[in-house]
Amino acid sequence: MMMTFWSAAAIVVSCLLGQAQAQDCMREHLAMTATDERPGTVAGAQNRTVNSLAPVFSGQSLDVVLSAQAVLAWDEQTDTVLYEKNADGRRPVASLSKLLSALTVRELLPAVRVVEIPRAVLATQRRGAHIRLPIGEHASVYDLLSASLIPSANDAMTALALAAANSEESFVAAANDWAVKHGLTNTKVSNATGLEGDGESYSTARDMKGLLRLAFRDTTLRTLLVSESGVLRTQEGTVRRYKSTNKLLGTYFPVLAAKTGYTPAAGENLAVITYGEAGQRIGAVVLGSEGRFQDVKTLVEWIFRNYTWP
Repeated sequence: MMMTFWSAAAIVVSCLLGQAQAQDCMREHLAMTATDERPGTVAGAQNRTVNSLAPVFSGQSLDVVLSAQAVLAWDEQTDTVLYEKNADGRRPVASLSKLLSALTVRELLPAVRVVEIPRAVLATQRRGAHIRLPIGEHASVYDLLSASLIPSANDAMTALALAAANSEESFVAAANDWAVKHGLTNTKVSNATGLEGDGESYSTARDMKGLLRLAFRDTTLRTLLVSESGVLRTQEGTVRRYKSTNKLLGTYFPVLAAKTGYTPAAGENLAVITYGEAGQRIGAVVLGSEGRFQDVKTLVEWIFRNYTWP
């Protein structure tokens, strides 16, 4: 059944409040219980000893068929790996790298700062997703982060990179340093957006897990990673409305945080944190997929059929 990881209580709440409101309530509760600890390295968190709260494999199904080239799924509470496939293989990850860019921006710029939209964004408006930012106008860092993550707008992320470090090259250096500092040694970017053709860029499913978890612990980014739409308003009055690239939002599938990415070389990519009955949080990364949303749904359903929680 498609709703096997909804508890009876969640179904009752859905009936009383409506599906969207029920998921909002559950997301708020689970976000409040999320740790705000910021470990020195993600690698340290990944190597924790599994505790007595870890889910146990029941062995009802030995494998799951997915189109993705690299996969990692884990229990968020105990950091127990639930499924992996080529999790340490380096691959292009397209706009999933915007998680690293966003975390770097959060370190360099306050969300309330207002920055000018530079002419340099014109180049990224010719390539991939964008929201037609008006050159020379001014917008807040928060609004530009929102546009960078929800519709994955390349012009918004480029504007942030140039505001944070004066040049994209300097920003890339800062982002790569940030990755190393946080134990993400299999991640490297050559630009702020994840677009192809600017040099060597790669990550792994395991490093993307680390980036997603760190972004989820940032309350500002957490909100943006679950938003279905947004609005950017410049100081001069220009308005840009946009919708999320994540087709799981607004469906039966509950999402606590997610980021998409696609280029022809990288294929379809998705990193997501979801939840099941009793509020168990499950994370999943699929890279190089031919159907990322179906892969994630199939994987999560497989996990709930094959694991039990204490």
